[in-house]
Amino acid sequence: MAPRRRSELYRLAVALTATGIFLADLPWLVAGRPVEWWLVISLVTAGVVALQFPIHVSLSEKVSVASAVLFVIVLLLPAWQAAAAVAATQAIDVALAASRKVRATRERPPLGTVLQSLLFNAGVGYLSILAAALYLGLAGVSARGEVSNSSVAFAVGAAVIMYALNLLLVSTAVALGTRRSPLTIFFTTHKVVWLQFATLYVLGAAAAYAAIRFPWVLALTVVPAALAYASLKRRIELTRETVRAVEKMAYEVDSRDPYTFQHSQRVASYSKAIGRKLGFSSAEIELVELSAKVHDIGKIRIPDSILLKPGRLTDEERRVMETHPRLGFEILSQFSAYAKVLDLVLSHHERYDGRGYPNSTVGRRLLLIAQVIPVADSLDAMTTARAYRGAKSWEAAMYELRRGAGTQWNPKVVEAALVTLQRDREAAELMLQPAPAVA
Repeated sequence: MAPRRRSELYRLAVALTATGIFLADLPWLVAGRPVEWWLVISLVTAGVVALQFPIHVSLSEKVSVASAVLFVIVLLLPAWQAAAAVAATQAIDVALAASRKVRATRERPPLGTVLQSLLFNAGVGYLSILAAALYLGLAGVSARGEVSNSSVAFAVGAAVIMYALNLLLVSTAVALGTRRSPLTIFFTTHKVVWLQFATLYVLGAAAAYAAIRFPWVLALTVVPAALAYASLKRRIELTRETVRAVEKMAYEVDSRDPYTFQHSQRVASYSKAIGRKLGFSSAEIELVELSAKVHDIGKIRIPDSILLKPGRLTDEERRVMETHPRLGFEILSQFSAYAKVLDLVLSHHERYDGRGYPNSTVGRRLLLIAQVIPVADSLDAMTTARAYRGAKSWEAAMYELRRGAGTQWNPKVVEAALVTLQRDREAAELMLQPAPAVA
């Protein structure tokens, strides 16, 4: 079964599980504590509004002040009401996002895709909130009770359950679609913004307890929430500035050699097209594109006498040149924004048969996403001239890719490149035209 299909079935299973639990426990909603509709509607509205102003972290991750609002819901409402309220909040957010996309692109997204996203997001929200709220309910803790050391400890536990279960459910969906370990994704996701998330949960708890005892204090929580939001936004902006600066540096590396001018930009374009054909998620496509743009940055430490030599390299010079993936790894490891691209940069000259460099890693031991840049890089190298040889024709380069499939390159990646780039040759040749400089 294809990875994407497995991920789709898993998402459907999550949605059906949440729906089944909701229907089974519907009597609890009806027979339990009367619904304070003004409170529920206010909290759902606040959550929906907060979700409209997310801060996008690299690789399609995003956070917003909504995390604080959702935790308020956990602490204020009974378990079943809280879970239903958050599910409704998530569903409304997906519907609004689809509506915005229709207005922006004037294209109607597939109804099945939107419905699947709506049900999965609502299901994840329902299950994670229900688990956290039931945990508090079993401990007899809520914002309506007394504040004590034990209630604070249970509130912290509920926040951990809510966050961890949400992240685990989403990570599993991503892992199934990408043949990766869900635990790896789980422990690497949101590593950059964990402090801001913790702050938002604290603010949510303060707001929930204040809403019961001192309603007027609730308005004051807007100030620290805004400060946390501004802090996170500034941090993300600094990250983006770092990315732009590093990409500019990589662009300058390409510019040192007239034969490789804008090489990385073209490799990024090819890699993006191949990734789409392979069914990568938007986050993975962003990752491979980001990696391709800086994959040769290690060449900044290669002497000009070697990098710009107008002829073939000696064995010793080639050994120096072959250090550039590791040098690139070392340079990028200093920037947290590039934590997820390090392995892709390090392995962009590895071969499927294990005869590449710097680690002679067999391709089957590498993630599929790490085997895209080697194909895109080779394609651009073959179709551009060098001081010691001319450029191959597009047809000749396609032939070489076919010939090297299974030895130098992953056959699946080669097939995706052939289908995507050869089928639309005009678009592929457009990629070979000079691209605008990195700002």
